[in-house]
Amino acid sequence: MPRRTQRLPNTTRNDSRSDLYSHRGLRPATDAETYVNAYLAKPLAERKELAERTGRAVDLLKQRPGTGADADAHAWAVQHATAIHQMTTLFAFDWDDPQGISDAMLHRDRIMAENVAWWQQRTGDKILLAAHNGHIALKTYAPGSYPKVQGEFLRERLGGGYLSVGLTFDRGSFNASGQDGGVRRFTVGPAAPGTTEHTLDRVRHRDFVVDLRNAPAAARTWLAAPHTVKNIGATYPGIADAPQIRLAESHDVVIHLQRVRAARMLK
Repeated sequence: MPRRTQRLPNTTRNDSRSDLYSHRGLRPATDAETYVNAYLAKPLAERKELAERTGRAVDLLKQRPGTGADADAHAWAVQHATAIHQMTTLFAFDWDDPQGISDAMLHRDRIMAENVAWWQQRTGDKILLAAHNGHIALKTYAPGSYPKVQGEFLRERLGGGYLSVGLTFDRGSFNASGQDGGVRRFTVGPAAPGTTEHTLDRVRHRDFVVDLRNAPAAARTWLAAPHTVKNIGATYPGIADAPQIRLAESHDVVIHLQRVRAARMLK
C-alpha cells in the first residue's frame, strides 16, 4: 500500500494509551523472515492474546469516527489498524495442525481480497492485481490446502468487475524459494503430453492471449475438462505442483508463453 502522510483523528488520552497497549511489542525490529519465525515461535495462547489486543484497537478506532477534516485520516487509521489485526489473526492459527494451516490460508486469501476491494472502492481507480495463478483464480487449484482463494472472494464481491488472467508457459526458468528456504533459479523442460501447457503450446501462435469466455465451440469441451497444470508458487516444489483444474472455470483470460526466463535478482 503506498505510503501516505496524514493527520490522525483526535482521541482521548485514555483511548491513545489503550491503542498503544494493543500494539505494544508488535513493531518489527528485524528482517521479515526473522520476525515471522520468532513470532510463530511464541506459544499459541500468546499469539491468540495478541490477536485479541489488536482487535480491540480496531474496535476502539471504529467507535470514534472522524468527521470533517479528520474523516479521511480516520478511514486510513482504521485500515492500517485492520491490516495489523489481520496479520496477528493469521499468526494466531495453530500452524502445527494441518486443519489450522488450511484455516489460516482461507483467512489469508479472504483478507487479501478485502484489502484489494477496500482500496478500489476508496480510490475508485482500476487496479492491476499481480499474484500467483493459484491466488487470483476463480476456483482454488488446491482445495485441501487452500479452501477458497482471493480470486473467488473478489468475483463474489466485484462480480464482472473482477477479471482473472492466468499465465501458462511451456518451458523456461523462474525464481522461487527452494526446500532450504533460499531463493534461486529453477529451470523446467517442455511440458509433458496431456498437460494444459503442452496442449496450449501446440497452437500455431508462439505466444498468445485467449479470452476463455468467448472460446470457439471446438475448444469449449477441452477447456471444461480437468487437465494437469503447473502451479508454481513462492516455494518450488510446493503444495499441489500439478493439480487438475478446469481452465474455463479457473480464469477468464489466459496468457500463454512458449518460453519464460527468470528475472535477474538484485544483489
